[in-house]
Amino acid sequence: MAHQLTSSGKDRAERMTLRSASHAVSDIAPHYLIHGKLQPPQSATTCIERGALLARLDAAARQKLTLLAAPIGSGKTTLLAQWHERSHATHAVAWLSLDEQDNEPVRFFSYLIAAVRSVCPAFDAYLPHQRREDESLDAAIAVFIAGLARLSRPVCIVLDDLQLLSTPVLVRAVDGLLLQSPASIRWILSGRGLPALHMSQLRLNDQLMTLAAVDLNFDPAAIVQLGEQLCHRTLTSDEVNGIWRSTEGWVAGVKLALLAAAESRDGIGDFNGSHYEVARYLGSSVLQEQAPHLREFLIASSVVDRMTAELCNALLGKAHSQSLLEQLERSQLFIQPLDSHGHWYRYHTLFLDFLRSHLRHDTLRLSQLNERASRWYAEHQLYDEALQHAFAATNDEWRLELLERCTTNWLRAGETIAVIHWASKLPHNVILGHAGICRVYIASLILSRRFNEAAATLREVEGNVSTQRALGSAHLRLLHAMLTVLADSSGQIGISSPEALRDRGADSFLIGTLLTLQAYTMLRLNQFDKAWRLAMRARDTFDSISLYSLGYAEAVALLADRAQGDMKAAADRCERMFAMVRGGHRTPAWVNAANALAYMRYEENRLDEAEALCTEVLPLLCVQSTVENVSTAYVTLSRVKAINGRHHEAFQLLDYLHSMLESGSHARFLAQVCAEKIRLLLSQDNLQRARAVALEFGLQRRARSGEWRRSRTYDEAWERFGSGYAALLIKQRQYDEARAILLVLRDSAHEVGFVYREAPLEAALACCYWHSGDIESAFDCLNRGFALTRGHGFTRGVFDEAPSMIQVISAALASGRLHTPLPTHYFGKFENVFSQADPVVPPSPRKPALPLEPLTEREIDMLRLLALGLSNHEISARSQIALSTAKWHLKNVFAKLDVSTRTGAIARAREMRLIE
Repeated sequence: MAHQLTSSGKDRAERMTLRSASHAVSDIAPHYLIHGKLQPPQSATTCIERGALLARLDAAARQKLTLLAAPIGSGKTTLLAQWHERSHATHAVAWLSLDEQDNEPVRFFSYLIAAVRSVCPAFDAYLPHQRREDESLDAAIAVFIAGLARLSRPVCIVLDDLQLLSTPVLVRAVDGLLLQSPASIRWILSGRGLPALHMSQLRLNDQLMTLAAVDLNFDPAAIVQLGEQLCHRTLTSDEVNGIWRSTEGWVAGVKLALLAAAESRDGIGDFNGSHYEVARYLGSSVLQEQAPHLREFLIASSVVDRMTAELCNALLGKAHSQSLLEQLERSQLFIQPLDSHGHWYRYHTLFLDFLRSHLRHDTLRLSQLNERASRWYAEHQLYDEALQHAFAATNDEWRLELLERCTTNWLRAGETIAVIHWASKLPHNVILGHAGICRVYIASLILSRRFNEAAATLREVEGNVSTQRALGSAHLRLLHAMLTVLADSSGQIGISSPEALRDRGADSFLIGTLLTLQAYTMLRLNQFDKAWRLAMRARDTFDSISLYSLGYAEAVALLADRAQGDMKAAADRCERMFAMVRGGHRTPAWVNAANALAYMRYEENRLDEAEALCTEVLPLLCVQSTVENVSTAYVTLSRVKAINGRHHEAFQLLDYLHSMLESGSHARFLAQVCAEKIRLLLSQDNLQRARAVALEFGLQRRARSGEWRRSRTYDEAWERFGSGYAALLIKQRQYDEARAILLVLRDSAHEVGFVYREAPLEAALACCYWHSGDIESAFDCLNRGFALTRGHGFTRGVFDEAPSMIQVISAALASGRLHTPLPTHYFGKFENVFSQADPVVPPSPRKPALPLEPLTEREIDMLRLLALGLSNHEISARSQIALSTAKWHLKNVFAKLDVSTRTGAIARAREMRLIE
C-alpha cells in the first residue's frame, strides 16, 4: 500500500529528511556512481560480438523479466554491456552493479533510485521513514513503484551480480518490485546463482525469458573469431574442437586456453582444469569462496564422472547430499543436472579436472573414494563404472571378486566383448591364476571367434598343473569342445552327453552353450531334426540362467523349424522370443529376438514392421553378433527397400554386407549376397551389371566346369550360387541350361529335407517352365511347391526370388489347376503382390536365348567361318590372323555361348540368330 503523506509541518520535515537520504549516496561519491555501480563496464578489446544473443535480448523487450543465470566467467556482464552500448541511445537503461554491502535496505534502495534517476532525471522517489523495518520496506517498495508509474517513458532496469543480494528482506523486496512494477518497466537480472524469487506467475503469463550457461557459451565459430584476436592466426579445426571439448564453450575457459596457446610455442596442446591459470582462477574465484564443508563435498565427489545424492552419501558418509547438490546447482557452481528430476548431476569438464587435481597427491584418500564408488556402482549393477573405480583403487581382492561377478553376468548376457575388454586389463598371469575369470575369459574368446587366442590360452592352462587343477577337467573338456565345434564345424566334439559333466562341477551355462553350438553345427550339416532336439536340450539347460542364451537356443530351433518347412512353428517361436525381451534394454538378447522377428515380418509381408525393426537392429549389431544375424538383418532390409523402389539403397546394403563377409570364410553368406545382387539387378532389367556380378563371383567358370550339372550332397553355398546363376540364365532366355541347374539343386535340397530352400527352387523351376512355354510343367512345379508349405502358401521370400511366380499362380487359379486350396486370408495378406500381376496370358513359344556376354564383330566373323565347316588353320588363313589368335577368339566364342563343341556353337548361334 502506498505511504500516505500529510501536509503537516512534521510530515513535511520527515519528507525532506527522506529525500535527503535518497540523495545521500550521490552526494557522497558522484564520480563512483556514474562510472562504477551505475554504468556497465566498457567492453574489452578482445570482446566477441554476440549477435544472436543480443537479438534475443532485444526480442525480450515485450517481456517483463529476463534472467541471466550462469557461472562465473560466462560473460554475463560483458553481454549486457554490449547490449547496453547498442541500446542505450534508443532505450532508457538503468544499470546497477551490486556488491556485498548492498544487502542493507537503505543503501540498496538509494542506489536503485539513483540508477533510475541517472536515465530519467524527473524520477520522483524517496526512502520513507518507518519505525519497523518491514513497514519501511513495504513503504519503500510502494513509493518506488509509484515513482515508476509516473514516468513518461519505458525503462529497463538491469541488476547485475544479483547473487550478492543475500538478505531475505531484500530478496522479498526484489520479488515485490517485479510483481508490482508497471507494464512499461522491464527488468534484467544477472548473476551466478539467483535468489529464490517467485516467478511462476510471470512464467505462466509468458513474461519471463531465461538465458543460462548453455546459451552464453561460445560456439566453435566464436572460438575461431576470438582465436584470431588472441593468437593472431586462424585456428585449425582440430584446435577449435579440442578447445570446445575441454571448455564446453565456457567463455573464461576459452579465453584462458587461447591465451595459453598464444604464449606457447607448441600451440594449443593439452589444456585442462589443472592448467596453472585455470587452477588459479577457479581456486580463488570459486573454491575458496565456499564454506569448508562445501569444499570437501566438491573435491570428494569429483572422483566420479556423474553423481547422485545416494552415491555422494556413500562417498562422504553423509545423509544430506541432495540438499548440497541442489545448493550447488542454484549457486551455478559448474554443476549440471543430467535429467529433469534433479537425480543425476555432473561437473563442468574443466571444473572436474580442477577438483581432481586436489585429489591426485592424496593417494590413500583417492583409493578409498574409488573403492567406495566401485562398491556403490556394483550394488546398483552399473558394472562398467564399478570396474572403472575398482581398477583405480588398490584393493586387489575386491577388484578380482568384482571382475569375476561382472564377467560371469556379461557372458551370460552375450556381452563377450565386455568380458575380454575388462579381463584384458589384468596381467595375463593373474587371469590364468583365477579359475572363475579364466574360464569366462576363454569362453568369451571362443564365442567372439578369436580361436587362436583361445587355443593359446588353453595350452597355457594345460601347461600349468595348479592352474589346470583350479579350472577343473570338466571345464577344460567343455571349452575344448566349444572351440572344436566353432572352429572346424565338424560336429564331432568328443562328448556324447555334455549334461553328464554337471555332476563333475561343470558350469550349466557352458553346458548349454556347447549344446547350442552343436545344434547350430547340425543345422549346417542338414541334420535338422537332430539340431532341433539339441536346441531343445540347450533351452532346458538355460532356463532361468541366461535370457540371451535361451533366445539363442530358441533361434536355432526356429531355424530348424523353418528348414523343415514348418513356418507356422517358426513364427510362433519367434513371437515368444520377442515377448521375453519386449520393452527391455537393447541388449544382445533383444537384438537376436528383434532380428528374427524382422525377418518373420518380412516373410509375412508386413513390410513396414520389418523395416522398422531392421532399422533399429542394424546399429546395434557388433563384432560379437553371429554372421547369421548380421546377414539376415542386411538382406532383409535390402529386400524391403527393393520392394519399396529404393533400389540404390538396397544395393548399398548388399555391398556393405559383401565387404564385411570378404574378410572371413563365409561362403554360404557370400553366395546369398551374390544371388541377391543378381536378382536385384535383373528386377531393374540391368542385365549388363548382373552379368558383371556373376563374373565377379566366377559363376560362368563354375558353370563351364559343370558344377551344377552333377548331383551332390546339398550345400547351401553351392545352391545359392547356382540359383543366382539360373536366374541370370532365365533372364537371357537360356531355359534349358537354367532348368538343368535348378533340377539338380532342387533334388539335392529334397534329399536332405531342406524344405525352406526346396520351395523357392520349385518356384524358380515353375517360372523357367512358364517362360519357355511349358505350362503343364510349370503347374506341376507350382503344386509341388505349395504342397511343401503345409497349406500355408508361399512366403514373401519366394515371390521375391521368383518374381514371375505370381503369373503362374494367377494362371493356375484361372484354369482351376491349383491342387492345394489357399487359406482365405492369403490373398489379403499378399494383396500388394497379386495386384501387380499382369493379365494372365500364356507365354509365346520360346524366344531365342541371349549369349552370356555380347559377342564382338570379330567373334561373329569367327562364327560365320566356323559355320562354313572350315578348320582352325583355314579360319586363320581366311581371316589373315595368326593361328593362336584364331584359337583365342574361338575359345571366347565357346565361353560366351556356354558350349564346348563346334557343332554346339553353330547351333546356339543360329538359335540366337547371330548367323544365318
